[in-house]
Amino acid sequence: MIDYHMMRFCQNSRLGFLARNTPTPLISDSLGSLYAVNLESMCTKGTGGTHTDWTLELRIFAHMKLQLPHRRGGFEITPCAGSATSAFYASTASLVRWLGHHGNAQQDLANLADVWAPGQVMSNPDTWTAPILTALKCTHALLLAEYECTE
Repeated sequence: MIDYHMMRFCQNSRLGFLARNTPTPLISDSLGSLYAVNLESMCTKGTGGTHTDWTLELRIFAHMKLQLPHRRGGFEITPCAGSATSAFYASTASLVRWLGHHGNAQQDLANLADVWAPGQVMSNPDTWTAPILTALKCTHALLLAEYECTE
């Protein structure tokens, strides 16, 4: 049980943090392989290693149970590889929106947009050259093209 709690509350939350803050092409392959190792580790610990004799269907079922939320009878070990693209996009877009609202010189505070992304106009993506902003533009295009998202 301690292994499960360490996985869920420490490692899985750290992977979620990385997924939200690292552009998808840089991390998606690593997350996928690490997640497979995590599932294998949980099955080994939970079954004493006897899961290696299971059929493919039974292993797929066990992996599904590990991923389901608690309210649906699962263990809530969320695969970060599948949600990394949307997590990165949502968190970075929120940051850009926040910086756009806090980026004028009339404020008593520093112009946060100029501090975080000097020379970038937050309201005009065509002018973005900062690496995190260009990654956001690429992720936006990926979501529209490959996942059939809409504006």
